[in-house]
Amino acid sequence: MQRVANKRTYLDPIHQDIVLDRSKPAERLVVDLIDTVEFQRLRRIHQLGVSHFTFQGAEGSRFTHSVGVMHVASRLCDILCSRTESAENERALILATALLHDVGHGPFSHVTEKVLGYDHEDWSCKIISGDTEIRQILDNFSEDHGLADKIVKVLKKTYKPAYVSHVVSSQLDCDRFDYLLRDSYMTGTAYGLFALQRILRSIEVDEENDRMIVVGEKGQIAVEDYLFARYSMYAQVYYHRKNLAARALLGKLIKRARHVIEETPGKISFIDEETKHWLTGGDLSVEEYLTLDDVQLSYHIKRWLKDPDPILSDLSARFINRRIFKASRINSQDPDEIKAIEEQARKVVALMGFDPDYYVTVESTGFRPYDYYRPEEEHPQTNIVVRTDSGDVKELSQLSPTIEALVKGDYTAYWLIYPVEASEKLSETIASALTHVGTH
Repeated sequence: MQRVANKRTYLDPIHQDIVLDRSKPAERLVVDLIDTVEFQRLRRIHQLGVSHFTFQGAEGSRFTHSVGVMHVASRLCDILCSRTESAENERALILATALLHDVGHGPFSHVTEKVLGYDHEDWSCKIISGDTEIRQILDNFSEDHGLADKIVKVLKKTYKPAYVSHVVSSQLDCDRFDYLLRDSYMTGTAYGLFALQRILRSIEVDEENDRMIVVGEKGQIAVEDYLFARYSMYAQVYYHRKNLAARALLGKLIKRARHVIEETPGKISFIDEETKHWLTGGDLSVEEYLTLDDVQLSYHIKRWLKDPDPILSDLSARFINRRIFKASRINSQDPDEIKAIEEQARKVVALMGFDPDYYVTVESTGFRPYDYYRPEEEHPQTNIVVRTDSGDVKELSQLSPTIEALVKGDYTAYWLIYPVEASEKLSETIASALTHVGTH
């Protein structure tokens, strides 16, 4: 980071120079928010959870991603304001929301969120609304009163105009724009690359329908490439089988820690009160939640290396020393067959002396690279709408056969997760039902 007079520059590997000018109210607000203790905490949370076990460069933080999302939102805001006069009134709100959208993430991001069943967006709202430095700065921003409450509404998608929420969270948003490019770079892959600037230049506000639309054939083609980039990142990076195995290992480790805490009170070798409440579903204040990060949880896991509980200490050693589980794809979609394969694996690992409740699981991977509007769902998706060169306005999959195929595709797969020591035994018993069982 560099400072020149009233300006601050973040040197970013994706967007190059991110320059913030304190003489501009919205950018002054962003600088002040970045400097809060709550936002600085994001430096201690991995953007990609445990993906660094699979991709050695995946060490980036939620901090760098959030600054990147703010930057993309700022560029998009410039474009929207040049075409829609009223958009300028929303600039500070858009930039602040883009910056703070992930401030509620917990240790190892989405991994523990899934295991423990909390919602990082709920915590983002609590932090923004609570007794925090972030709230104080938002309340002191005289150019836009009630900004904290407005940001919460944007995150909850109740703010009007609705397109403001779509800038940060939709099928075509600045969050996804940044994380696809950033995650692709950090993992050393090219799967997530797409023409960001061309997409941004093609976006306009449809004020009559309160939505963003993509304009023209060039914009449509760039958006199609973006959706295939998203598909490739999920297929090749986010749902890489070693990623699944590493996530499952951390999940089982947390499950065992909770068991030891709850079933043998006072017997776990080390636990602080905040982590104990978090792991066991206790009530946490915002102040307590903000003590949690990757460093805190990793320290606990290091202390558990010598825990008297043999399962907790073994799982901790596997995690710390990257002796992660194996993941083999199950060659079936039939629930009964999948259950039978899991039961067979449980018997195998039990005979080897492992507790199958902690050393065997089945993970499913299913995603939609683009999910068109489904009004019957609890959280309906936003359409990507295109205005063609001829003036027709249609949902993207109605214009593009390739995107229609992408929407209708079934990307669900099931994976058996187990300790590497069981590979040989499993290959002797159920090899025909699995892919990758005999490989490392």
